[in-house]
Amino acid sequence: MQRVFQFKARGFWSSEVDINKLNDKITRFNNSGWQVVSMTTNTTLFGAVVSYSLLLEAEPPAKE
Repeated sequence: MQRVFQFKARGFWSSEVDINKLNDKITRFNNSGWQVVSMTTNTTLFGAVVSYSLLLEAEPPAKE
């Protein structure tokens, strides 16, 4: 099973994406059984990073 997640959280006093919050979110995904397969930056026309897109993957639950 796969999902795409877009992370946009910014620092309170900054216009930059909050990397610490992103790392916390990735840790929570890992702890709940999801793994990040790939991560891509989303940028403006001038190259400023505005968000990250993460491709997540998890094993589907086993059917009994």
